[in-house]
Amino acid sequence: MSESKYNSKSQESYQKVFIEQASTAMAMVDNNMCYIAASQSWIKDYGLEGKEIIGRSHYDIFPEIGDDWKAMHKRCLNGATDICEETRFQRADGSIQWIYWDVRPWFISENKIGGILMHTGDVTRQKEKELEKARIDEILEKTNEIARIGTWELNLITNEVYWSRIVREIHEVSEDFTPNLDSGIGFYKDGESREKLVSAIESAEVDGTHFNLELQIITAKGNACWTRVVGRAEYVDKKRTRLFGIIQDINKEKLAEQQLNKAHSELQAIFNTESISIITTDKNGVIKRFNHGAEVLLGYSAADVVGIEKPAIYLLEEEMVKFKHDMAKLYDKDPATFDHYVDLSEQDLNDTREWTHRRKDGSTIPVLSTLSSIKNNTGIVEGFVVVSTNISKIKNVENELLKKNQLLNFAEQITMMGNWQWDTVADKVKWSQNLYKVFELDKEIVDLKFDTYFSFVHPEDKEIVTQYFNKIEKDKNLDSFTHRIITNSGKLKTIQLLGKVLTNEDGEIIEMIGTCQDVTEIKMAERKFKGLLESAPDAIVIVNDKGKIQLINKQAEKLFGYTPEELFNKSVEILIPSRYTPKHTTHRKNFFSTPNTREMGEGKELFGLKKNGEEIPIQISLSPLHTEEGLLVSAAIRDITKQKLAEQKLIEAKENLELVAQKLSSQNKQLADFTHITSHNLRAPVANLNSLMEIYKLSENETERKDIFNKFDTVIDHLTLTLNTLIEALKTKISDSNEELEDIDFNYVLKNTNEILSGSILKSGAKIQSDFSEISKIRYNRIYLESIFLNLIGNAIKYKSEARVPEIFITTEVVNGKIVLKFKDNGLGIDLEKHGHKLFGLNKVFHRHPDAKGVGLFLTKTQIEAMGGAISASSKVNVGTTFTINFN
Repeated sequence: MSESKYNSKSQESYQKVFIEQASTAMAMVDNNMCYIAASQSWIKDYGLEGKEIIGRSHYDIFPEIGDDWKAMHKRCLNGATDICEETRFQRADGSIQWIYWDVRPWFISENKIGGILMHTGDVTRQKEKELEKARIDEILEKTNEIARIGTWELNLITNEVYWSRIVREIHEVSEDFTPNLDSGIGFYKDGESREKLVSAIESAEVDGTHFNLELQIITAKGNACWTRVVGRAEYVDKKRTRLFGIIQDINKEKLAEQQLNKAHSELQAIFNTESISIITTDKNGVIKRFNHGAEVLLGYSAADVVGIEKPAIYLLEEEMVKFKHDMAKLYDKDPATFDHYVDLSEQDLNDTREWTHRRKDGSTIPVLSTLSSIKNNTGIVEGFVVVSTNISKIKNVENELLKKNQLLNFAEQITMMGNWQWDTVADKVKWSQNLYKVFELDKEIVDLKFDTYFSFVHPEDKEIVTQYFNKIEKDKNLDSFTHRIITNSGKLKTIQLLGKVLTNEDGEIIEMIGTCQDVTEIKMAERKFKGLLESAPDAIVIVNDKGKIQLINKQAEKLFGYTPEELFNKSVEILIPSRYTPKHTTHRKNFFSTPNTREMGEGKELFGLKKNGEEIPIQISLSPLHTEEGLLVSAAIRDITKQKLAEQKLIEAKENLELVAQKLSSQNKQLADFTHITSHNLRAPVANLNSLMEIYKLSENETERKDIFNKFDTVIDHLTLTLNTLIEALKTKISDSNEELEDIDFNYVLKNTNEILSGSILKSGAKIQSDFSEISKIRYNRIYLESIFLNLIGNAIKYKSEARVPEIFITTEVVNGKIVLKFKDNGLGIDLEKHGHKLFGLNKVFHRHPDAKGVGLFLTKTQIEAMGGAISASSKVNVGTTFTINFN
C-alpha cells in the first residue's frame, strides 16, 4: 500500500471523528458523493433520524437535489470552494427549508482530493423570523416591540389566559388556539423547566415576586425551544388581579451556547488524549501548550518545554530545511532568506506531511503532522498548532505490504498478468505496473478510463466485448472472458479477464476489480493443437497411461458414433471387439513402458467396434505425447473399409482392361485409319487411371477418397464405351467417315471429355470453361469429335505452365455461315516461327514432356480434314495457344 494511501486513511479517520462530534451540521462524502461521516446536527437538521446514511449516495438521500447543486458539487470535487449564505431548499415532501452552506474539498494528499466537506446550517426558523420581522417592522417603528417577543397575561380573577400572536408562533399553535393556565404550563418541558415556572407563578400570586427565567418548551409540533419568560404582578386596590409579561424565543442563542460548550469540551477531550499529540507555539515558535499525547509521543514533559523550547528540539534538520523550501515555493518566497515564523505571519497555513521526530531518549519515530496557523480577529497569525499521530505501526504494515506487492509484481511478470480497478461511477481506472507492460505502454496514463482500455480492443472483437460488459451490468457478475487486443506497438495479443463486481445497497454497480492475463501463447498452443487435431483426416483418440480416453476429434465421433462426453474417461477397450481385449490390454501396457511412434498390429488385420456394434477394418498409428499431466498416447485410426473394396475393384478393372486392350489390339488391325486413334485415345484414359490411383493413395480425406473412387467408375465406363465403339467401328470396317454422321451436343462431348480426363484435371487443378451459346450442336462423326476434344484438352493440360493454374476456354461461333470451334489455353505456348511448319506433322514434338509422342495433333488434323474442315493455331511462348477449327 502506498504512503499516500496511509496518509489519506489517517487524515480521513481524523476528519471523520471531528465531523461526527461536530456541534454544527457537517458531512463528509467521497468522490462518489457517498457519505463517510455526518454530525448529529446534520442528521437532525435534515430529519434523518433512524436512517442509515453512511456509504449511501448523497443524491439517494436527497433525490430533490437539482442539476445546479450537482454541478456545484462537481466543481468542488475538482478543487473549488462554494459558500452560500442563504438559499431556498424545497424538500421532497414539498416543505421549504432555508439553509446556508460552505462546501469545499478535503484532500487525501497535497494534490489529491478525497471528496468534499459540507458545512450547512438550517436557517429556516431564522428565515421565518426574518420574514415575520419584516412584516412587523412597520409596527415596531410605532410600538417599539422587540422581534420574537410576545406578551402574555393571566387574569387571576377569571383565570383566563391571553397570548399575543408572537407567543402563539413560539408555541407553534394555530391562531384559534385558546390557552389556559394548565395548557400553557403543559408546553414547558417536564422536569426542571416546568418546575421552575410553576414555582415562579405561585410566588408571584402569593407575594408578587417578579421572575425572569430561561426555560425550555416543547411546541405543539414537538420541537424543543428555549425561551426567556418574564413576569410580574399587577395590583388593583392593593389586590393582585393579574400576572403579565413577555415570552422571548432565545432558542438560537441558547443552542449556540450549548454547542460552544460542547465543542469546548470535545476539544478539551481531544487535547487531553494520549493518542494524539497537540503542540501550540506563539508567533515566534516558542512552545505554549504541550498536551499529554505529546508527552507520551516525545518523552518530554510539558514542564521541560513550555515557554522554553521551540519545535526544533524534536525535529530533524534536513526535514526542517525541506519544509522551509516547500513553504517558500508555495508562497513565492526566496528559500535562502525564508523565515516561516515571519513570512507565514499573514498566511492561512495548513500543511499535512510525514515527519520524523527525535524523542528525548534519542530514538526516532515517524509521525503524520498537520500544521495550522492560529489567527486573531484581525487575521494576524498569533501562533501555530501542530497535531501529530504516531504512524509507526502503519509504516511497519506499509513496509510489509510493499514487500508483498513486490512479490505480487514478480508473480504478475512470470504469469504475464496484471490487475485493474474500475470506478464505474466516476469512470476512473487503475492499472498495475505489469498491466501497462501487457498493453506495451512505456509510462502510466494519468487519466485512465474505460474507453482507454476499449481503444485497444481488436475491431472485430469490439461488439462481443460490448455485449460482455452489458451482460455484466445485467447479471452483476464478471465471468472469465477472452478476447483480442492490438497493443500500443501494433502487436496482436489475446487476453483473459477475470474479476468481481461490487455494488451498493441499491444493487447498483459502483466498482469492478480483477485481473488481466496475456494468454496469447497459451491460446496459440491450444488453437494449434485443436487445429491439428480437428484437421487430421483420421480419427484421433488420446488415452492416458491407465487406458482411459481423454480426448477425441470429430473424425473419431463420426467413425465410432460416440460423443466426446460418452467416451471421456472410459476404457479404450470400448472401441475394440471383445475377442481382442485381453491381448490389447497387454500390448497397451507394453507400449507405455517403452513408448515410441509406430504402426499398431503391423502386418495384421485390425478391427474397431462402433457404438451400434458394427465391426470395421482399421489401420492404427500410435504416437506418445509427453505433457505436464503425464504420458499420453495418440492413436490415429483410419477406416479402410472402402480402401479394401477399392483395391479389389481396381484389380478387377485392371484385369478387364487388359483383356479388352488385347482384344482391341487384335481387331484394330482391321482398319489402318484407326490405328493411331486407338493407341492415342487409350493412352489418355489409362494415364488418367494412373493419376487417379496415385491421388487415391496419397489422399487422407474420406470424402476426397470417395469422390476419386466414383471417378474410377466414370473413367472406366467411358473407356469401356470408347473401346466398344472402336470395336464396332472395326467390325464394320468403316471406310467413309461421313456415313456415321449424327447430331452431337458440344456440352455433352465436353462433359464426357472432362470425366475421362478427371484424374489429370484433379491433379493439375485445371479450370475448364465453355461458351456454346451461339451454336450448341453440330452434325458430325462422334468418334472424330470426341477424339478432337480429348486431344486438344489433354494437350492443354499436359503442356501446362508450372507458373500458373491451367485455364482452358472452349467456344463456338458462326462465321460466314460456317461453325467455328476454338480451344484457348494459358499453357507453355509454341514457337510458331520455329515449329509452325511442322506443327501438325506425325511424331513431331515441341516440348520435353515424357508423354509427348507427336501423334495427337496429327490425328486431329487428319480427322478434321477428312470431314472437309480445317485447323489452324496461334500461339505465344509462355502465354498460351489457341486452336481454331473451321467445320465444313
